Amino acid sequence: MNYWRGTIRMEIIHYNDSYFEELVRFLKNNWAENHPIYDKMLFDWQYRIDHDHDSNCQLLVKDGKIIGFLGNIPGDFSIAGERLKGVGLTMWIIDKAYRDSGLGVRLLMQTERESSVTYTLGCGPQVVPLYKRMGYTYIEALNRYVMPLDRMGYSMLLQENRGDIGIEIAEWVKQTHKEHIGVEMPTYISAGELECLYTRTIQQKFVFSQYRDCSFWDWRYTNSSGYKYHYFGDPKVNGVIVVRIDRTYAPEDKLLHGLAVLRIIEILPANSDVWDGAINNNILELLQGVLQWAKMNGCVAADFQISNNRLEHLLMRVGFRKQNIDYTPYSCGLAGLFQPFRPKVNRINFTWKITDKEIRTEMLPNETYFVKSDCDMDRPNVWPLPEGWNT
Repeated sequence: MNYWRGTIRMEIIHYNDSYFEELVRFLKNNWAENHPIYDKMLFDWQYRIDHDHDSNCQLLVKDGKIIGFLGNIPGDFSIAGERLKGVGLTMWIIDKAYRDSGLGVRLLMQTERESSVTYTLGCGPQVVPLYKRMGYTYIEALNRYVMPLDRMGYSMLLQENRGDIGIEIAEWVKQTHKEHIGVEMPTYISAGELECLYTRTIQQKFVFSQYRDCSFWDWRYTNSSGYKYHYFGDPKVNGVIVVRIDRTYAPEDKLLHGLAVLRIIEILPANSDVWDGAINNNILELLQGVLQWAKMNGCVAADFQISNNRLEHLLMRVGFRKQNIDYTPYSCGLAGLFQPFRPKVNRINFTWKITDKEIRTEMLPNETYFVKSDCDMDRPNVWPLPEGWNT
């Protein structure tokens, strides 16, 4: 797309591999001096770069020089049973000399022309009003559920480590510890099995989700260049839970540095009635067994983030509690970011737009299935990770 601004010729083009070094220089000058995404392996993985074709990312170029970038992660989406092409919006950077010029909006509008679905998780609060003016639906925060697995370690990860909270947490751990529950172990589950489970338990129950076909599962988890993920369960018997182990990066604090946290990324029950409030012992026992595995591997806390609250009855039954958007109550004030450690950050919000006019566009949060790994919210902020951490 070519256009003119005054006497200056500009164009929007798709990123390709030949621009990588110049793009990194542009990002260093206009965004962050250092960032894990400057690792080409991580960059190519995140944006699903096919080196034989241009990517979905947009470059704004003036006289052959990059002055803008919008990172777009391609994917398929299920909207009311229809499968549509779309992108997850990530880095949205304009050269300092052209800020507040409206050029950034041109990048987004071009992406919307090419995509039936655009969405993002974790956008900065300063751009939320713009998204709303452009017709995006907005959810202030994903639901976040937290749980202590070890009293001392969990307390160190709270906003406020008060004495009265310590007593409450000790009782919380005691109530959720069940010695008779066996330990689940990670297992191999094929991408084909995972796609079938998705269509049975997610696509049929939710109006809007990212379509999790074989290529999605292979790309997002099995072949991740960022983290190592683990699968638990059986798609036909109890369902599948996807997790990874996070570690607190705080080298200035020897007690805090390296504390392990279980990040539950996906929970897909084999029985889809669970999404409607049914209590199913198979998925319940699977979840409890995964928590036992986490304890065995030294995790002091666990969390799970999702756009709907339709698993809340299941999560509460095994001991999770919901963290409010302001990190209250105090006993649920688990830190917002572990790498690098930040006790309190903006919670992960969610905004989307469906540009296909023939598709239903209005829906409630409980009609959506999006989790922390959608878009770019579950990739390293510290890179490379210390030796032995990516387990």
